[in-house]
Amino acid sequence: MRAALHPAARRLLDSAVDAATEAHLALWAVGGPIRDTALARRLEDIDLAVDGEAASIATVIATRLEATLALEPRFGTASVTLDGDRLDLASLRGERYPTPGALPIVTLGATIEDDLARRDFSVNAIAIALTGPRAGELLDPYSGLHDLASARFAVLHDRSFEDDATRLWRAARLVAQRNLRPHPHTRALIEHGARWLAPVSGHRLWTELTLIAQRGRAARTFALLDQWGVLAGTHPAFALTEVSRRALRHRWRPLSPETLAATLLAPLPPAEATAILDRLDAPGSARQAVQGAHALLAVSPTAGPDTLEPLASTTTHARTAARWLGGTPQIELQRSLRRWEQTRPHLNANDLLRLGIPPGPSLGESLRTLRRARYLGTLRSPSQARALIKRRQRATRSQP
Repeated sequence: MRAALHPAARRLLDSAVDAATEAHLALWAVGGPIRDTALARRLEDIDLAVDGEAASIATVIATRLEATLALEPRFGTASVTLDGDRLDLASLRGERYPTPGALPIVTLGATIEDDLARRDFSVNAIAIALTGPRAGELLDPYSGLHDLASARFAVLHDRSFEDDATRLWRAARLVAQRNLRPHPHTRALIEHGARWLAPVSGHRLWTELTLIAQRGRAARTFALLDQWGVLAGTHPAFALTEVSRRALRHRWRPLSPETLAATLLAPLPPAEATAILDRLDAPGSARQAVQGAHALLAVSPTAGPDTLEPLASTTTHARTAARWLGGTPQIELQRSLRRWEQTRPHLNANDLLRLGIPPGPSLGESLRTLRRARYLGTLRSPSQARALIKRRQRATRSQP
């Protein structure tokens, strides 16, 4: 497991082991690291559980490595980030869900067995003790390793999706990214699980979309979410359109959540896209990406300067999504847009002031006129630009 980590992640793990050993605490690797090691996959998660205060161990790690520390006292969790790699540390705990979709009520001081019982799927409820009196012991109470060998996974109890419907999104990630399939009984629970999504907060759902973007294979993951009714359960207008499916089909690498949101939602009517963004509690950057991609897709590739100018504010995320969705016409449009953005008038504001153009609206309009003319190729030099300005001045003076 250690050998499969990036150097920075290995330093995080080693520091965690040292800190727990010094504090005489039992430290467990849980879930993802064991699952992906068993699958011979590159490790993306360093999930650890400790039978003490996660915050104190994480603080020691962050101090020693000069890394970034984040604490969540409510849930007894902490994270340490070093050179882009992150270690997640949690105090051993139990959980109960007061109502479907609510955040759990956490009880700290649980056993490792209790901690595993609160997790989502069999393949994530596996632990190895790294320190403490049980060091080296493997716990697999729900036959997760057997499920991995059979390319399967199962929920730990029948109320799993009722308690936390975001597990539906995580199930789709397991299928898409780890080539696992749900047990038949778990598949039946998945097919009826979307009804529990309504009370889940938008923030939590946006977090799940972000994880899909960061882990890759978004097309397959969202195809499953659409097939299982999870998208429609999130918002009735949310669906994987054919144009979005085609755009994402070969984009199996990680991408930004803003680009993913724009690729999914820009093909929808703006009102529906906005309603879905509201449901997901999406950040402003995602809204800008969706709106920008929609605006780009609505424009002809032969658009002129007056149409291109408002598009200059579109973000990189919007442009990437629009290219994927719009194909060759969109590539041509964005080539024109880049040329417009790079076009500068032959004369600047000071040049125009020296020619007698007064400050104010007329100065701005003259600059815009010169820029459009240069873009269209009707002005090719500063001398031609000066001649045009002088003609406009004479025409203005001759007016009664």
